[in-house]
Amino acid sequence: MRVRIVRVRTTDTEFSKMKDIATARGLSISELIRRAALGTRMPARAFDATDAALLAHMLGGLGRVGGNLNQLVRLANAGRPMGGDVDLSQVLADVNALRSRLRRLLP
Repeated sequence: MRVRIVRVRTTDTEFSKMKDIATARGLSISELIRRAALGTRMPARAFDATDAALLAHMLGGLGRVGGNLNQLVRLANAGRPMGGDVDLSQVLADVNALRSRLRRLLP
């Protein structure tokens, strides 16, 4: 049973950030502070509407990259020239860009 009260002074900005983080993770501010202080694992951050829109955009980009790769594979399997390294370089650049954006989404 928790009987001790710990008071912490914060600025309005700090409190707002803590509240936003706690809400996104489904925690109370007290539970957020307790977990942070004790090094307890935090629950995964929930996606909000902005995250969902970004994910949908990235999935669309991934679909385009997949289409490009599919075309290149068909050409290669048919024994036809694939258009040189420029096409492959662009596909690789697209894949790397998407991977970077996905990394930023991960906690």
